Parts: sequence; structure tokens; C-alpha cells
Amino acid sequence: MRTVTAITLFLLATTAVRAEEPESRPGSLHITALSDARTVIRSIPEEAATERFEVLTSNGGTVSYVGLTDGPTGGVVFKDGKLYGTLTRAQAEAFYSCRGYATARHHYWAQEAGRWAESLVRAAQPAPDVALQFSGQSTMKSIKAVLENPAIGQVKALVEMGTNPFKVVKVLSKARSDHRQREFDEDMLEELGELVPGDSEQRLADVLRPQDLTFLEQGIVMAYPKYSVEFLVNDGKIQALQQPSFLQIARARPAMFYAPNTLWSSCTPEKWVEAVRPVPQG
Repeated sequence: MRTVTAITLFLLATTAVRAEEPESRPGSLHITALSDARTVIRSIPEEAATERFEVLTSNGGTVSYVGLTDGPTGGVVFKDGKLYGTLTRAQAEAFYSCRGYATARHHYWAQEAGRWAESLVRAAQPAPDVALQFSGQSTMKSIKAVLENPAIGQVKALVEMGTNPFKVVKVLSKARSDHRQREFDEDMLEELGELVPGDSEQRLADVLRPQDLTFLEQGIVMAYPKYSVEFLVNDGKIQALQQPSFLQIARARPAMFYAPNTLWSSCTPEKWVEAVRPVPQG
């Protein structure tokens, strides 16, 4: 599903109260030390984000992150719901590719979410505030590009139905069905969006039973491919949540994790910053 509500996931819908959002203007976003992480991340256009996640750290805090598709800032890091710092473009690409590499090699990155989060914070350049500019253009790695859009099929059917009255009835009936499904999806996403790391597995299951399940050495991944979102659960608690689903991408489109000149042997929680070689000159 590629609707706006699908994009917002645990970051909730764009119906957030404007007074709580960071100072912004069309095509830009200003993040300050007072900004709330979830409010910031849901304010970033879906075509401008490559990923969003939130993980529980070993000390009970949270690290949140949003990767960006373009501009000099590659990603923004938050600790315990507040701005911490930024990644460069090269760092963000290495962070994305290395975690994808680990996942595609059947070692789901969030099994070591704490280590990845700690190294992410170490790599980030602390910043008292961040100004982002959005081009409005999507890339193949954007969340918008990854998620499905049921409206495309409906619009195509309406355009192609011509003057066939039976097809008109069929298309209009499908439109009503799609509308009901969208309402259901919006309700589910709103409830999923209220979940945070530390919440119980039972609470997640009560909202929506998993559409896909992966068993790990430690814990399970409760995944919802329709929304390209996954939750790592261990010891009965949500440890991490992410959109898009890296497990889903690893199975269906692993080439998305490719980055030229990557030193794949450095794709570990501690060494991923070293994974991108300098681009050869000449």
C-alpha cells in the first residue's frame, strides 16, 4: 500500500497537530533540540525518506533514525526522542547497505539492534539543530517507491474501461471495496503507530496478528508485508520496529542494498563506517 497513511507507520498519520510540529515551510524542515522525534519523522515526505526505525537500547532508552534520499544530510539520529545529530550522505548509504547486506545473508540486522544503534550514535555528528530541504523527487530507495499503491490499479482501470457498461459497474464496485479496505488499513496503521519499543508482544498481536513470521536465534520478527513494516520481538517485548521491512526487501529486491565500492567485509555493527571506499579518480 503506497498511501500516505501506509508511509507514516509508527510515526502516525499526517493528521498530527500542527502546533506540535517542528518549524517548517513547504519543501523544508527545521529540527531543533526541542523537536519530538516522532513528530519530526512523520513530517518528512515519504519520497524524501529511505527508512525509519526505532530501537530499544540496552539501558532502556530509544534510538530513532530516518534516512534521507537526497541533500548533504544523509540521515538524522535521535536519542530518547530528541535530536542528537546527523550522518553524511556516504555514512547513511553505508549504514543502509551494510544492514541490508547482513539481513540478506540471513543475519537480520536488528538481532543486534543495540550494537548498530550504539555505533550509529558514535558515528553521528552532534547537532543543536538541523535544516532540511526536500526536492520533492523520489528515488528507488525511498519509502514511497518501496510501498505499493492500490490507487494505481484503480485509476488505470477507470482510464481503460471505455464505454463498456459492465466494466463500469465492475470498476465502481471495486472502488467501493477499495475504499472500505483503505479505511481498515488506516485504522490498523493508526493502532500500529501507537506501538513503541518496550511495548508487549501481546499488545502488538492484539492490534494485528503477523502476516509473516521469522524465527531467529533470539526472538522473532512479526512482519506486515502489506505495509512493509516489521517488529523485532524478544522476551515478550518489542525491541525494534522498522519501515520499510528489510526482510521483505532482502527476499524480493536485495539489489536495493547494493552500493558501488562497498567493502562488504566491513559491514558489521562496529565497522560499517569504514565500508565505503573512496571513489577512484580518473
